Amino acid sequence: MGVAAYDSTAPAFRPDATADYELSILTGVDSFAYIIRNQLTNQLLAYRRAELQPVAAVDWPARLADLVAGDLRLHGRTYGSVQLAWDTPTFTLVPAELFAAGQARTYLEQLTVVGLEDEVRHEAHQALGGHLVYGARRDDLVAATATLAVRRIQHYAGGLLTAWAARSQRLQHEAISCSVRGNRLLLAGHRSGRLVYYNSFHWESSQDAVYYLLLAYTQSGLLPSRSALYLSGEITTTDELYYQFYRYVEDIRFSTYPVPPVLSPPLEDLPPQQYFDLLCLG
Repeated sequence: MGVAAYDSTAPAFRPDATADYELSILTGVDSFAYIIRNQLTNQLLAYRRAELQPVAAVDWPARLADLVAGDLRLHGRTYGSVQLAWDTPTFTLVPAELFAAGQARTYLEQLTVVGLEDEVRHEAHQALGGHLVYGARRDDLVAATATLAVRRIQHYAGGLLTAWAARSQRLQHEAISCSVRGNRLLLAGHRSGRLVYYNSFHWESSQDAVYYLLLAYTQSGLLPSRSALYLSGEITTTDELYYQFYRYVEDIRFSTYPVPPVLSPPLEDLPPQQYFDLLCLG
């Protein structure tokens, strides 16, 4: 699966200049990734992705604290801007006209089991025409907020769905978009900026993933032979998953950010789709 772990810093990174930098973090219970950008020059200064090995739920905050303490770019640093997105497949979109904040937990419970130790949060997304509701273990959210010194946590799907919709609106086309993170897919279908389908799946084999991809095309009313597939996340052209997708979809492209960051060695060799999800947090 693409790059399982990656850690690289551009020579231009200065520990004493982090007040001018933007730190964007994407984490969950099984992975941790971030990018650092110079807000003044839009230069990408660092990218890191690390696996978080499975641990008992109560041990996750300590695991995160150890990871941050061992990272010289994070430990003891103060950044001008910090954005943290939570990666969990437990989420849903509720149209604005139907949303009631007091019912957020009920919306989620209609789709999945929400534990007593879970906290349900919601965030408004005007571009999506509604509220994104998600759940995660309360102690994990509290630990992430404190350890990474952030004011708020957002769900990573909000930024992605918004960016995909903007691209579809700008190009006035119809397409399927897919983010690959570990053994999970976030899929969405758009027609001229309008969201017509979204879902997330866990896959065990590439055949499973192909099934979910083709389901997205079917549910969106699109044809793999005519509508493009945009990929982002942990996938490259050398992956088995990419090969299997290419057997069914004629037009596969990688998602690119409208205003890409300036790159320099060694980050210029990093495929842009691998940090696209992080760029969408802003």
